[in-house]
Amino acid sequence: MTPEQMAEAAKQQCIFCHISAGRAAAKKVYEDDKVVAVLDINPANPGHVLLVTKEHYMVMPQIPEDVIQHIGMVTKAISHALLRALKAQGTTIFVANGVTAGQRAQHFMLHIIPRMENDGVGIDIPQFTISDSDYKKIHGVLSKGIAKAFGKVDGLEEESKKEEKMIEKAEEKIEKKAEEEKKEEHAEKKTGKKEIEKKETEKEAKKEYKKKEPEEKQKKPVKKENDKMDLDKIAELFS
Repeated sequence: MTPEQMAEAAKQQCIFCHISAGRAAAKKVYEDDKVVAVLDINPANPGHVLLVTKEHYMVMPQIPEDVIQHIGMVTKAISHALLRALKAQGTTIFVANGVTAGQRAQHFMLHIIPRMENDGVGIDIPQFTISDSDYKKIHGVLSKGIAKAFGKVDGLEEESKKEEKMIEKAEEKIEKKAEEEKKEEHAEKKTGKKEIEKKETEKEAKKEYKKKEPEEKQKKPVKKENDKMDLDKIAELFS
């Protein structure tokens, strides 16, 4: 079979192609030449709408740009309608793009679910952490991939280089600051050591002085009483 024949066969077996063509029953809430919106028969909440393309596209990357833009416009309008008509407090809008992502039907569809507080609809997205190096790698690869998709590779490479330089400069500043702090710490330790040595020297000097103090006292001349008497006699001779 050729790719065209395979696509036609898939279309013939697709229930959403039959719905969009009017060959299968469904509660339509909106329809135009590109899309059709129907109520989900197994809704997450009452008013759960499925927006599908009339052409058979399996996943989003296959859809032409003009149809994607149209889908966005219609989705916005239906979301507002759910908020007003059903007095919903919010809407959850998502696409299960591929089997691994939870896509069940082999036809692109967008879910618009009206939400109310504590409605029990569980669409929980887990939160994990990754290392800085992995974060950097993912950012680099993904940014280049997205830029390529938008035809802006050159501009992105330039931006990426600037960002890398900024990161390098930031890392250099951190390293420099760490080195300065290390030097300051070393200098403080050195100064403290000198102060301790100075104090130790002063203590030793005081000890030595105390040892010598009695000897110094012994060397001082003792004034005798008879010295005073001799001076008095000499004074009488000259009077």
